[in-house]
Amino acid sequence: MFKKAMLFLAALLVLSASAYGQEKFTVSGEISFDEKRGEIHVWLKTQEELDKQGEPAPPARSLMIKPSPQQLKAKKVIFKFVDVPKGIYCIFCIQDLNKNGKLDYHGARGTTPPIEPYGYSGPAFFGPAQWDDIKFKVDKDIKDIEIGLQRW
Repeated sequence: MFKKAMLFLAALLVLSASAYGQEKFTVSGEISFDEKRGEIHVWLKTQEELDKQGEPAPPARSLMIKPSPQQLKAKKVIFKFVDVPKGIYCIFCIQDLNKNGKLDYHGARGTTPPIEPYGYSGPAFFGPAQWDDIKFKVDKDIKDIEIGLQRW
């Protein structure tokens, strides 16, 4: 009987270790903007996802924030992703002025500047982002990310 109980406990330990083996973290911060309209879309992306222009991140790493009147007046919103697996990510966000869920351009993507405000994690700059400038490692809770949306 003792042997069976020990085998059961050992099996239970192995199963629980695999179920809880992946640590999860929180990534949060603030997005500031100038336009007093439109929804804010925030995506926490891997390099592969960022390289696939126009495709959103998985639903667990996608947020759509409808700013309240107070947030519109303050020109900032707070974002928070929970249960983020360990990895290397960036944040890409837009202020969706026409509410179509994507960043719109004056003409063809990549040849003309966007017409809606956008931003990335990392230093503020104009033009397409370089992965090495916007990536960050998630191996603990990440707080106080600040992103300013801008136009090209």
